[in-house]
Amino acid sequence: MKPDNNSTPAATVTGLYQVDGPCLEPLSEDHPLTPEDVSEFPIVIDLEFDPAYDLDSIIVDLIYDTMDPIQLPDLLRGCNLPCCVPYWFHWFSIPDVVLHDKNGRIADPRAPGIHTVRIRTARKSGGIAGKARNFSPANGGWMSPVYTFAISEGDPEDPGDTDDPDD
Repeated sequence: MKPDNNSTPAATVTGLYQVDGPCLEPLSEDHPLTPEDVSEFPIVIDLEFDPAYDLDSIIVDLIYDTMDPIQLPDLLRGCNLPCCVPYWFHWFSIPDVVLHDKNGRIADPRAPGIHTVRIRTARKSGGIAGKARNFSPANGGWMSPVYTFAISEGDPEDPGDTDDPDD
């Protein structure tokens, strides 16, 4: 079943979260991820599905900083469609050379600093694999607002070795 107006999104993002032990914490600049968080835990994207698209599968792309969109695995109906989608930092392809974006920042998704994420969703169109993905409003397409979060240089709770043998 499809909605009567073709501009209803098939799915929207209700939040981005970081894994913190058994809990999910909202991803924000106020609580930076440590390098260990980035290497060990995924970002979790929470989705809300429009019930009018109950028989459709959903496609999701992630746009990180100024990089090209990355296709996340399709969410297929009939396969216990999850409402939370994990995204691992190691899914990025990092070139062997150091690249800089137009603002002079190092273009590495795991680098310390402020990063941005946008997510776009739509219905999965039937057709040939490898075909361009359709994120138009007529296909239930939707683009999230920009989410920002920070990656710290190190663990903010671990000040390092403070034992000074000379004291």
